[in-house]
Amino acid sequence: MAEGVVFDLRYKPHDGPRLGRSGARRALIKDGLRKVLGLRRRARRKVLPAILMSIAVMPALFFTAFAVVAGDFDVSETIFGHADYFDLNGSMALIFIALASSELLIPDRVHGTMSVYASRPLTTPDYVAGRAGALAIVVVAFLWIPHLVLLFGRAWVSDQGFGSYVFDHAELLWQTMLISFIYFVAYTSIAFLVAAFSKRTAVAAGVFIGIVTLSGATDALVQAGYDVFGLGAVLDHPGYVKDWILGSNGQNWIPARAGMEPVMSLAVIIVLAVVAGLIVNGRYRRAA
Repeated sequence: MAEGVVFDLRYKPHDGPRLGRSGARRALIKDGLRKVLGLRRRARRKVLPAILMSIAVMPALFFTAFAVVAGDFDVSETIFGHADYFDLNGSMALIFIALASSELLIPDRVHGTMSVYASRPLTTPDYVAGRAGALAIVVVAFLWIPHLVLLFGRAWVSDQGFGSYVFDHAELLWQTMLISFIYFVAYTSIAFLVAAFSKRTAVAAGVFIGIVTLSGATDALVQAGYDVFGLGAVLDHPGYVKDWILGSNGQNWIPARAGMEPVMSLAVIIVLAVVAGLIVNGRYRRAA
């Protein structure tokens, strides 16, 4: 055409508030929450989070009801405690983290949407932290809420009275929240590391579960006298730290059999999280 044509696309400049980098961060976390919980997505995406949360809370409701029916509060408290609850829900949290981590990280990289995030006032650390933050909110709530139900349920049926029981056991509030976060960090660091180098969500979830499960094989090496391999028992580290914080002695963890102190398991969790964070950040910086 010899003559140019002007099309009126009715473009209007943005006249609302400019939220900047903090607004982009919040939007990223909200998007992550929608992905993890299956909000605004097909019904099958909502099924797993709903089922896992229901299963997580049911034991607390059961033992509270048991205390009411039995009329003996002390019996229900000795049968099932907060340390036991983490042993039960830890495996379910492991499965949830495996699936959610790959769903949060892989599609953006594989489908080329990282460039869209790069066009916003977001840095790569913002992106990784936003994805991890969204998952942290869900996983920590998944692990911690049942302990609140158990604590307040026991307070409700306690002969001490609700307020007195909660006051006497108030340390459980921060202890169980801290332990929930430790479980999240211990498992998510590995899950994010696997997801950062995988192209399929199902494969990443399977590899992560395989790595964590096979870490139990370090028990044979520890029994053979190679105590240093106790550092590789990634499945046992959060449980060992949990017993340390709660003052319980529920299981004979691999790091304990290797002669390690609980603080060493905590150090392993922190170091692994830092290393994984640096690697994932570098991976997504190149992908942006």
